[in-house]
Amino acid sequence: MEDDHIDLTRGADPTHAEDDHTAGDSPVPDLRFSPAHARRDMEVMRNCVVSHMSEGLLRRKIEDIEKVLAVYNRNVLTLEDSLVKACKRMVTDLEVVEDEKSKEIHHLKKKNSSLRKSHEASEARVKEREDEIDNLRFALARAQHDAVESYKTSSEYQQDLYAYGAESMSASILLTKEWISTEHPGVNP
Repeated sequence: MEDDHIDLTRGADPTHAEDDHTAGDSPVPDLRFSPAHARRDMEVMRNCVVSHMSEGLLRRKIEDIEKVLAVYNRNVLTLEDSLVKACKRMVTDLEVVEDEKSKEIHHLKKKNSSLRKSHEASEARVKEREDEIDNLRFALARAQHDAVESYKTSSEYQQDLYAYGAESMSASILLTKEWISTEHPGVNP
C-alpha cells in the first residue's frame, strides 16, 4: 500500500496499480483496502452529497427567500392599501371640513354685513336723537326767554309788580318800625 492517508480534496489517481480489486484468476474477490479506490469513491460521493446538499440548501434558501418576499410583498401591498384608504379618508374629511368652513365663513359674512347695517342704522338714529335733543334744548331756552318776555309785556306782570312793590314797601315800613322800636325804644314810629 502506497498511501494510507485518504485525501478527500484530491480526485482519484488513475495511475495507481491497486485500482483493480481482482486478484488474477481467483473467483474470490480481493477484500484488501485500496486507498486510491477509496479516494475516488469518496470524491464521487462527496461531489454527489455536496451537490445535492448545495442544491437542497439553494432550493430551500430560494424557497425561503420567495416566502419572505411573498410575505414582504403582501405586507407592502397591505400597507399601500392602508395608506391609499387613509389618504382617501383624509381627503374626504378635508373636503367635509372645507365645506363646513366655507359655509361658516359665508354665514359669518352675512352676519357681519347684517351687523354693519344694523350699526349704521343705530348710528343714524343716535344722530337724529342728538339733533332732536339739541333742537329741544334750543326751543326750551328760547321758550323760557320768550315766556319771560311775554310775561313782562303782559298786564299780569304789571299787576304783580305793583303788588310786589306794595308788599315790599309795607314790609320795608314794618322792618323800619321794628328797627326803630328796638334801637330807639323811646321813639314812637
